[in-house]
Amino acid sequence: MTSFTGICAQKCLNGGKCIQKDTCECPKGYYGLRCEFSKCVIPCLNGGRCKGVNKCRCPVGLGGNHCEVGRRVGDCSCRGESCAGQHTCRHGRCVAGACVCEPGWRGRWCHRSTGSSEESGEYKRPR
Repeated sequence: MTSFTGICAQKCLNGGKCIQKDTCECPKGYYGLRCEFSKCVIPCLNGGRCKGVNKCRCPVGLGGNHCEVGRRVGDCSCRGESCAGQHTCRHGRCVAGACVCEPGWRGRWCHRSTGSSEESGEYKRPR
């Protein structure tokens, strides 16, 4: 097969090959004019970004191929179809997907003071 190196104005990335004027043939898992974008068949979780074939660049505190290992302090994933993304532990930290509240706080997201009135909707940190 003849190589057309030099015909592409910009170099093909990620192992792509210049096959005709300014046209790159991308290897499996990459796309774009210069093969600059990678495909993640399995999406990255918890704010991760796709960086290669089914490989993710994960936020600090997370790992695994899809950012599925570990949790960021303060964030808890809401599991189940009725959940709309992530929730924050307001006065606690996330441990194994559940909020562990600081003393004086309670609730699924550590958003209720143990001394607050739920009816008033005012949740103040205890002194």
